[in-house]
Amino acid sequence: MKLQVVSPWYPDRYTPYAGEFVHSQVKSFLDKDVDVRVEVPKVFSLPDHYVSQIYFDAFISTARKNPDSVFFSNNEATFIPCLLPTKTNPIKTVEAFKIGIKMKRDFLPSEFDLVHAHLALPTGLAASRLSDKPLIITEHQSGLEKLLSSPKLKEAYLEAIESADAFICVSDFLKENLVDVYGSRISQMIEIVPNLVDFNSFNFVHREKFESLSWLYVGSFFRHKGVMKLLKTFAAYKKYVAPSATLTLIGTGPLLPWVERFCKRKGIRQSVFLPGAQPHGMLRNYFAKADLLVHLSEQETFGIVSLEAIASGVPVVSFHNGGSDFTWKNISELCGRLIDKNSNEQDIIETIIDLSDHSEDLDLFKARSKLEERFSSDVVSNQLFSIYKKVLA
Repeated sequence: MKLQVVSPWYPDRYTPYAGEFVHSQVKSFLDKDVDVRVEVPKVFSLPDHYVSQIYFDAFISTARKNPDSVFFSNNEATFIPCLLPTKTNPIKTVEAFKIGIKMKRDFLPSEFDLVHAHLALPTGLAASRLSDKPLIITEHQSGLEKLLSSPKLKEAYLEAIESADAFICVSDFLKENLVDVYGSRISQMIEIVPNLVDFNSFNFVHREKFESLSWLYVGSFFRHKGVMKLLKTFAAYKKYVAPSATLTLIGTGPLLPWVERFCKRKGIRQSVFLPGAQPHGMLRNYFAKADLLVHLSEQETFGIVSLEAIASGVPVVSFHNGGSDFTWKNISELCGRLIDKNSNEQDIIETIIDLSDHSEDLDLFKARSKLEERFSSDVVSNQLFSIYKKVLA
């Protein structure tokens, strides 16, 4: 079986954490000697309001002389620049991905038996318009409610679902969101296969007690990720509960300037560490030093970082955000606390204090074992292989 994965998210030197869940999945296939290649379409923004033929001519001319200078490859992955104007939308991105991937396949042809695309829009729909080979689409992205509020995008998304030989959601929460939009008729068209957690990358560290003095956050710095509420909660916790507490924020994003200003204004800059985005392989070092992961995103389709923390022996305080309910709600008494997403800073602080006061009730090692039963490499890859075999039959 020759598998072609197509994903707009994949780790590179500029975004080492992007699409790590796709990378882990691919790695599990490679470990099983599956012939797999990855195409990574990336938006290449142009300074104009439309993409003129001049750009395409220059693109093609350069690729004809030296394809590797246009389509950069790193091991199993090939990164594909897709030309887009300054003002764009998901439909235009679908077309740009289609053109970019087709050019790559023209200049660097490869054979494959089936395609596994990540994200229905734009990737899955673009892939469906390029090949008649069996197509599997996995949906991960949050914010589908906003995306599908547009009638045109709703129609395009449905086209992607119907074009797939198998359509996968990574959680029942995500599937329920799509059923709410399209009705129960699509329920039977959607299978649930979770993201894979690479447990071998995370060493379990036994801790005698949890004092909630070394907080950790891993993710992008966006408002919807709860970064602002996290900083406000930490500032109050440090002032009124634990003056020696520290917070490490792994990642970057548009809110970074706000984070720096807030920390300076509150006098906590020396206690908030900002190492930036880190390669996935480095996260184990940060988990080993932390005794609490705080994740206040209001909506997650899966929430893999929380599972990686638990696998490392770090308890988690998180909102009920969809992904957390699917992945670890049933074992939350072993590994942390789940709280209502309308909770304010004081509510969150009281939850963390309660967690510390009753940390003897935690059993992170047992929690890790329970997670491995559902999300390990072997378990998830076997589910995917079953789907691959079915669509190839």
